[in-house]
Amino acid sequence: MTRYTLYSGLYRFFNGVVLLLLNWHIASAQGGGYDALAISTTLSFVPAVFVPPLIRFTPITGGARMTAAGLTGICLTLLAIAACWPQVHAVVALNFVLWIFFFYLESTWEVWFNDEASGVRGEALRKHSSLTMTVNQVALMVGPLFAPLFTRVMGAEWVLVVCAGLFAVVAVLSLGSHRTATVAQEEPETAGPQRASGVGGLYLLAFLLVWPILGTFNLMLPLQALAHGRSMLTVGVLDMLLGIGMAVAGTLLHRLTKSLDMRWVLTGAAGAVAAAIVVWAVVPVFGAAQMVAVFALGCAFGSLRVLLRAEAAENFSPRQVGAIVANANACSLLLLAAVLAGGRFFSAQIWLAPFALTLLLVLSFHAIRKAQHNRLVPAEVSE
Repeated sequence: MTRYTLYSGLYRFFNGVVLLLLNWHIASAQGGGYDALAISTTLSFVPAVFVPPLIRFTPITGGARMTAAGLTGICLTLLAIAACWPQVHAVVALNFVLWIFFFYLESTWEVWFNDEASGVRGEALRKHSSLTMTVNQVALMVGPLFAPLFTRVMGAEWVLVVCAGLFAVVAVLSLGSHRTATVAQEEPETAGPQRASGVGGLYLLAFLLVWPILGTFNLMLPLQALAHGRSMLTVGVLDMLLGIGMAVAGTLLHRLTKSLDMRWVLTGAAGAVAAAIVVWAVVPVFGAAQMVAVFALGCAFGSLRVLLRAEAAENFSPRQVGAIVANANACSLLLLAAVLAGGRFFSAQIWLAPFALTLLLVLSFHAIRKAQHNRLVPAEVSE
């Protein structure tokens, strides 16, 4: 688990740098703006449709080796983007290719995590999920903060070249993990607990909301900053605060679940998001209020992701989790496209999208808990 935590943290750091550079460039460059960024964000979810068959039929075994293959693809694509940096439309097109590997990696990291967590249950599993999620979010929050600092030393395209080289290093290091190759080769009949198979659709719905939340958040931040005359550094700070909130949630959650019922954790997440919406809407000056709101969103969203990840790992096998995540990401394209299409006519209120989607994630988690309870009660009575 230590190797997984380190390498996934490095990946998230470089990922944060790359995403902020690309979104800011598309939003602020000549020929960019809301339309270009919305098209780019929507197109970035189209590759998710191709990931489920890639995960299902990939000849590579083991989450670590699958992850190394995806990192290699990111490295090559970033080099192509750096070569075409002045042409915004070319960057948008190559961003489509880049997200094929991003979505592929979203599934392979989960496969690798479940490989490492094989045989771990309950509190220990939530602790591992919390630790790895915390490290990932700390890395992801630091990346956007460093992006504007890196561009003061060298051009943005050269920052991408450096990130490409570092992704390649992580890919090579990932190949050193041998344990997952045997864990991933489970027989179908022992792939996971059968008792959870009936709620797979609800897990699919919950995972479906994860990327639209992040996608709309990453879209609205540069647009809001530009609309209020702020710089890329402001975007980096707000992005960092989201990550801090998620890291705080990941650090404290496994302690809270020892003394609090899960319903109270979900209620707290919903309350934090509702309060964040009120704070953002009531205070007209773009600054401290948005920082508080984004931090609250990060705490709520981070809590839900840790819980969802731990629950999925406990109820499904590594390959099943990879398939659920891949299919959810593919289906999320329709949701994201609908949100961004509506945002075209209500661009001033597009900031509300990630908050509203997080509330839907709370509701979906309530449905999962209810369905699991209903399945366990008949089982206990039949005994």
